[in-house]
Amino acid sequence: MTERLNSIISALHRITSLEDEVRNFINTGRHQVELLAAKNTWNQICSSLDVIGDTSLSIQDYIVSRFPDSVGLKYIYTYGILQSLFLQQDAVRHLSEAFDIPHTPSERLGKIREIRNSAVGHPTKQSIKKQTHYNHISRITLAKSGFTLMRASAEDDAKFIDVDLVSIVTEQLTDIETALTSLSTKLKEADRMHREQFGGNLLSDIFHASTGYLFGKVSQGIHSPSNENCSFGLSMLCSIEDMYTKFESALSERRELTDYTRYDLSEYKHAISVLKAYLSGNPKELTESDARVYHFYLREQHKHFVGIAEEIDSEYREA
Repeated sequence: MTERLNSIISALHRITSLEDEVRNFINTGRHQVELLAAKNTWNQICSSLDVIGDTSLSIQDYIVSRFPDSVGLKYIYTYGILQSLFLQQDAVRHLSEAFDIPHTPSERLGKIREIRNSAVGHPTKQSIKKQTHYNHISRITLAKSGFTLMRASAEDDAKFIDVDLVSIVTEQLTDIETALTSLSTKLKEADRMHREQFGGNLLSDIFHASTGYLFGKVSQGIHSPSNENCSFGLSMLCSIEDMYTKFESALSERRELTDYTRYDLSEYKHAISVLKAYLSGNPKELTESDARVYHFYLREQHKHFVGIAEEIDSEYREA
């Protein structure tokens, strides 16, 4: 018995790891942006993952805890473990549905659902294929390892069905692990294909080697504001602006444009527009000191965006 219980605990740990893999997928920016656009799908995924985690905890605690002496609590424990198995099946089915990944429950999972329905779902009047059954758990047989279910109907003689809860839990976890492994593998493959699609086009290449020269000429237009320097500095600033337009578009295409990066880019573009006005006649009468502050911000914040590009490029190269 100890070996069987340890096997169940190991399976639960593997299921938890698979749950974490799916969570990592949906929390990755490029996928989260797309999933959040369909709120019902996002909510179904989150709900399903939470229920998978919750039921895993409830099954684990059932396995490792001492079965109560109180008859009433024995029923509560038995009702609870069967309901947990039922909910876990639903959660995996709905998780697959949310990702539009086919999922066909095994025959033995169907039998586990039937046992749950007979014992704790609709025991007092259960219709199966136009035949009505009346069920109840034999009180004296209640144990952590299982119970005997008594079933009667007008068409058949009374039946006594021995339910081995340890075997049921073991069988279910095997099939749940298989389903989650398949789902996680397909999500990883979808992610790999997405990264492979853009792996040859590096974001960091958008920020070409002459970027430092561009910032230098913008600075020259601020420090030595002749017509020629201002005009040339303005053209260099427009080149920087074009560079960031391409960067934002590339992030969006890869679904890597998070709300945080979008906000940072919005501030950056605002600073560019202020300096463009300064170099275009300075209608707002910005001081040279103010212009230098804006230029410093643009030059330093540029390093932040280069870091984002390099981090994403590194991840996409792995594909």
